[in-house]
Amino acid sequence: MNNIINYLVTGKSLKKAYGKYMEGIGEQYGLSRMEIDVLLFLYNNPGHDTASDLVELRSIAKSYVSMAVESLTRKHCLNQFPDSSDRRIVHLKIRPEAMDAVRAARKRQDTFLQLLFSGVSEEDRQAMERVFSTLSQNLKKLPDTKEGGGKQG
Repeated sequence: MNNIINYLVTGKSLKKAYGKYMEGIGEQYGLSRMEIDVLLFLYNNPGHDTASDLVELRSIAKSYVSMAVESLTRKHCLNQFPDSSDRRIVHLKIRPEAMDAVRAARKRQDTFLQLLFSGVSEEDRQAMERVFSTLSQNLKKLPDTKEGGGKQG
């Protein structure tokens, strides 16, 4: 099997394993998996606090994000407030009531990452981060991709 295919299969396996590992974490807090994903995204990415950020950066369907945000707002886990310069933009902020769930999910996420990176040196981790950063930038330059601007050379 070609190395590129191996990487793609590994990526798919990683996503599946992460999903399985995070399964059930929200149940004790009355939250769905998608709601936990939204809370973790907001917690882990303080500079990205809109539903559009979630859709774009996590590649989650807009309808799923919208339903989760509305549900989290009803459950008093999120506050929504308009941007001061553009009222069409709505910022999301985790409420203190949701922090126990966020901490539990974050702890599970940290454990998953520790298990995943077991035996991987810091040097290899840094190299991996550089490679994925470069790949991400290259994807943005490809024509006809959602991630990119479709620049053609």
